[in-house]
Amino acid sequence: MAEQHAVVEEAIHLYYTEASPGFETRFAFYTEDEVLAERDERLYEAGAASAMMVLASIEAAFRVEYLRRCYAKYRDRLSRTLRTLYETKGARVSLSDDLLEAWKNHGEMNARLVGDVRSAFGYRHWLAHGRYYVAKLGRQYDFASVYNLAREVEAALSAQRSTN
Repeated sequence: MAEQHAVVEEAIHLYYTEASPGFETRFAFYTEDEVLAERDERLYEAGAASAMMVLASIEAAFRVEYLRRCYAKYRDRLSRTLRTLYETKGARVSLSDDLLEAWKNHGEMNARLVGDVRSAFGYRHWLAHGRYYVAKLGRQYDFASVYNLAREVEAALSAQRSTN
C-alpha cells in the first residue's frame, strides 16, 4: 500500500508541474498559488483515500485473527475470551467495543496501542461519514501516521500469534 500511495503522490506532483503535458492550457488562468493550493488539496485527498485502505486492512487483520483463534480453539485467555464473544455475537462482533477491548484486557497488546487504533478509527468514521462535523480526534492523521500504526498493530498481532 505504501508503494501505491507513493506512486499516486508522485503522479499528482508531476501533474502540477510545467513538465506535465497540457499544463499551460490547463492552468492558463491560475496563479502559482492557486496551482499549488489545488495540488495540495489533491495530495490531501489521495492521502485520506490511502489511509482509509490501510484502516480497512487493520480492521481485517483483527477480524481474521479473531476468527482464526475461535476456529483453532487455542487455550490462552485471549482465545477463550474471543470464543465467548463468538458464541454470543458471531461475525457481528464490534471492533472497538469487543475485539479491541479483548486484546487490551486479555492479550499482549498495550493500552496505548489500543487507544491509538480507536482514535484512528474515529478518523476513519469522520472520513467515511462525509466530514460534515468537526472531528475531535486528539491528533492529526495522514497516510504516514496511519501506515505506521498499521505496522505497529501487525507487529503486536504477530507477537501474540507466536505465543500460541
